[in-house]
Amino acid sequence: MISTPIQIRFADCDMASHVHNAAYLHYFEQARMNFFVSELKDEWDWKRTGFILKKNIVEYHSPTRLEDAIHVETYCSHIGNKSFTLSYSLRDSKGNLKASGESIVVCFDYLSNNTIEIPETLLGILQKHPLQNS
Repeated sequence: MISTPIQIRFADCDMASHVHNAAYLHYFEQARMNFFVSELKDEWDWKRTGFILKKNIVEYHSPTRLEDAIHVETYCSHIGNKSFTLSYSLRDSKGNLKASGESIVVCFDYLSNNTIEIPETLLGILQKHPLQNS
């Protein structure tokens, strides 16, 4: 699991000071990129071994407010041949689950414009971060 702190922006909130539903996809994207960058480092060839997002799912558990200190925990919940699923738990500083989600990510070679099998390096990283039951 990789944990990513999230800064809630005023623009993320509606008039009731709840985080708007669309902002959660940005939070999950930030967590996903932190997962990739922190694990893959500088050596990764993003054009030959890149990613395309196939599907996002968000489930809202309780309102997140402007003043909440939140973070997103990122896990790998499924590994296929060419795709994998990252799962997210957005929690406040007390550990309360505010939202959860999933992204199906497909490995893609942007130079040949084709899907590719999950590279061995990435496979090892994904296996290091299995989904934990919460």
